[in-house]
Formats: sequence, C-alpha cells, structure tokens
Amino acid sequence: ATGVSTRRHAMLPAFAFLALLPPAFRVGAETHKDGTCITGGTCKIAAGLEDLRIPALSYLRASPRKTERPMGAKFRNFLREDLTLYWDNGTPEGTYSGIIQALAGTSTLTYEGHSFIFKKQSGEVVVRLTMRKGQAIYVIPPEDPTVKETAFYKKTMDEMTFLEKYYADNGTPWLAYYPRDKPILPIWEASFLGQQHRLESEIGHLSCDPSSSSKQCSSRSSEITLTVISQKPRVFLVEHLLSEFELANILEMGKKTVRRSTVGQGKGSYTSNTRTSRTGWLARKSSPIIDHVFRRFADVLNISESLLHHDKNAENLQIVHYTEGQEYTPHHDFGDSGVSPHSRFLTLFIYIQPAEKGGGTSFPNAFGGRGMKVEPQAGSAILWYNMLPDGNGDELSLHAGMPVKRGEKWGCNLWVWDPSFH
Repeated sequence: ATGVSTRRHAMLPAFAFLALLPPAFRVGAETHKDGTCITGGTCKIAAGLEDLRIPALSYLRASPRKTERPMGAKFRNFLREDLTLYWDNGTPEGTYSGIIQALAGTSTLTYEGHSFIFKKQSGEVVVRLTMRKGQAIYVIPPEDPTVKETAFYKKTMDEMTFLEKYYADNGTPWLAYYPRDKPILPIWEASFLGQQHRLESEIGHLSCDPSSSSKQCSSRSSEITLTVISQKPRVFLVEHLLSEFELANILEMGKKTVRRSTVGQGKGSYTSNTRTSRTGWLARKSSPIIDHVFRRFADVLNISESLLHHDKNAENLQIVHYTEGQEYTPHHDFGDSGVSPHSRFLTLFIYIQPAEKGGGTSFPNAFGGRGMKVEPQAGSAILWYNMLPDGNGDELSLHAGMPVKRGEKWGCNLWVWDPSFH
C-alpha cells in the first residue's frame, strides 16, 4: 500500500536498480502504476505514524514540545592551555563535561538558555557562555595576540561569518565541520512517510556456523524492507535484518567485551550519568559470522561492502547493554572538533534483545516536536542519517536510548563515516 523501490543486491560494489513503483499511500482504492486511482476511493500520502499501522512506532507526546529546545553547540579554545568544561546545573561545582584542549575545539548537545563555565587547571574561571538561539559557535578569546595570526583562528572567524549566513538562509544552524563538501556516500530516498525500499540481498540469513557445520547454513538470499518512518530526521525501520542464530552469536561474543560506557572521544572521553549503559566492540574480522552480516549491512546501506572496514568508512560493531533504569539521554552521533571534515554519516542500530518493557529509541524533535518512539523486535534495526545532503549535521537526528523499565536490552551500533573513518 506504499510506494516501493526494489533492488537486488549482490556481493558487488555497484547495485542494479530494478524498479520504482509509485509514491502513493493507498486508502480504499486500487492504484495504477502511474500513481493514479483507477477505482473508487482516494489516494494519499501517509499523514502520520498512525497511518503506517506499525506496532513498533508511536509518538512521544500528544502535541509538539513547548519546553526548552535542544541544540548543538561548538566551542573553540584560543588559549594556550587546556580548559575544563562544566555545565552550570545550579550547584557551586557544576557538572563536569570534559576537557577542551589548547588551541582546539569541541562540540556538545545542549539547550537554549543553558550556560557553560570554562576553567583553567588552577581552577580560575575564564568565561561563562550562555547558549542562544541561532548561535552555533562560541569562542574563548586568546590572551596571546599572536594567536590571532594562526590559521585556526582565521578559519574560525571565516566559519562564524559562514554560520551566520547559513542560519539566515536556512533557519537551522550549521553544525558540521567548516568547510565541508556534500557527502560522497549514497542516501536512501525518503520522499514521503511510508515509502519502502525492498531489497533482495544475496547474503542469506544464517541458521548455523558454516565454518563448523557440514549442512547448509545459509538461505539462498534475504529479503529486507526499509520503511520511511520519519522524513525529518531521515529514519528507516529495517525489519528482519538478522536471524536468530546471528543474534545469538553476536550476543555471546558481545557479553565478553562490554564495560561501562563513556561519552566524548579520545582524550576528552569520560563517564557520565547521561549514558549509564555498558559497551564493547566487535571487529568485522573477529569471526566469519560477523563478516557475513557486515556484507548484508552493506546491501541495506547501499554501500560497497569493501568500505565497511575499520580502515575505510566503518567503525567496529559497538555492542550496548542496558539494565533496568539505564539509558542514554538525547544526543547526536556526529560532532565537530574543528579539526576534520570526517564525520559519522549514518547510524544503523540493531536490536539484539529488546527489554521486556521500555528501552526504545526516541527521536525527540521528529514530527515537528511531537517526537517519535521506536521499539523494534529482535533482529530488526533502525537506520538514520546524521548528515544532510548538503553536508551539514542534521540537528533533528537528536535521539536517545530510553530507560529500560523491566528486563535488559542488548543492541549494536554500526557507524559509517563520510568521506572516511581513516
């Protein structure tokens, strides 16, 4: 009852396009292949989640959010020493939010009206910055006048001019690295809610380990459907992506790797109450089964499997584990430190073992602020793009791992970078 594109995917770097059927949501009517109704009734595009009739989907709230608005913010430190960053939560000490290195930058998810305090290692307060609508970049000015002659400072001044114009022209802040080209990797079309892309991958579902069994372990192929469940942000529900055997294998391996999660990256990473789960990592080469599912992921993402390696465009598979009460509060998967245009382009999150209650994935800014909650079954996945077609980070891709209310939740993230990971 929805417009459908169909592709057959093989273990090849290029994929053949077979057919594109009409973008119509059928209600009480037969729809001809040119999109017109040939019998009684009306044809229309799905107006909302209720039209899709997918049990895994629901709105977060009955009406659009009227409270403080989440926003991305970039910080640039032009002092010749590292600074410690604190969110002003109303207490004298504030909430520790990481380190911003000397003559460098970082980014964070915050809210309009929130303030951050930057301190030297001695404890001296350097500056307090309050987040304002339409302003995406905040500067800690230099004490050394020669810093103004550095390429980093001059580039930041150019960036501030660009950001001001981009916001005026588009009504949304530029959150990606500046300057940045459009992504080189393909993006699945999301012309309307309920649009479907049906794939037949030659990477069949596994029912046993082919390296240790004499019987046929793989189906001939796997049929997978991607359904557009949100256009802004661009989100797809991918049902029946992994088999029960594949899920059990990933879970068994993942349990051996997990430890307390952190936020941030590299030197600036730290544990936080905003992310209380445990995480671990599985390399594609860790087993033939992991390599097998990576090949299927490539078909689903419409990307050559040769790119889904740690030294190309993909991170290792991240395993996440949540127990009762644990969550990951709203955040973006992309960020900009001011160093490189390389960024997380898309996120594929697979549900290995859903919680008995709670533990869904939410997109608080979807549907004009009503938000969306997704609770897939085991083996199904959510695909969303962290990057817009013009290369900007998608502010609306804000998402959260909702609190587990009963049981435990296991899942895995595959992050693909553009133009590359390394």
